[in-house]
Amino acid sequence: MKNKLRLFTILFFLSAGIALFNLSTKNNRLDAEIKRLQVELGRMSIDDVNRVHLVEIETVDIPPEVASKVIRVAGYDFGFFSGEGRVTDKGIYKSGGSSSSWSSPQPKATHKLLTISLQRQQDQLNVHYSFDGSSGTTSFRDVDQDRFDEFVIQKLVSSSQGPRSFSQDTILPVLKIYDPSTAEDGTVKDKKLTTFAGCLILMCPKSREAVMKQLRDGVMPSGFEPNWLATEAGNE
Repeated sequence: MKNKLRLFTILFFLSAGIALFNLSTKNNRLDAEIKRLQVELGRMSIDDVNRVHLVEIETVDIPPEVASKVIRVAGYDFGFFSGEGRVTDKGIYKSGGSSSSWSSPQPKATHKLLTISLQRQQDQLNVHYSFDGSSGTTSFRDVDQDRFDEFVIQKLVSSSQGPRSFSQDTILPVLKIYDPSTAEDGTVKDKKLTTFAGCLILMCPKSREAVMKQLRDGVMPSGFEPNWLATEAGNE
């Protein structure tokens, strides 16, 4: 009996030692990976854990690519929207095709990587995005490829200006691209509006879903406050 107990004890400590070794090895690999990413991507200091933080990381391996690292706060419930068609130079009015998805709020703050890459293809511009396990492509067509360099690109965060943080109730137009040569004046909801051929990618908190839908339709919501909608980097 004593021999069996001794053998069991030896086997227990041996298995525990192997598990501890494997865990230590895995942690060392993760620590090395984190250090490598910090060297390549930099660090973001968080002053207020109750705000949504974004920083742009420019990846030179796949030019021209824009990558935004998004830090979500605990319990943050938001939708991710993309679409192409007609957009405005200010605000988030858009007509045309679009897609959307809603996240599930998490009990703890999380780090997410949103990657957006631009690809020229004959007479169209493809905008590929990947975020939170899903991906897609937004395109606008029938554009003069000789004019690609003249397109206006509005970004919510800029690597040259550093990280930004926003209230959980702020609508976040992450990226807008449009061709200024395609300007058309028209009337939307009894309001004069100039639109352009382009595309739009944004994040919207659940608390502003109704406001976002009205703004995208060209309607000014009742009691609208400017700070409900974030402006592009360099335009504060």
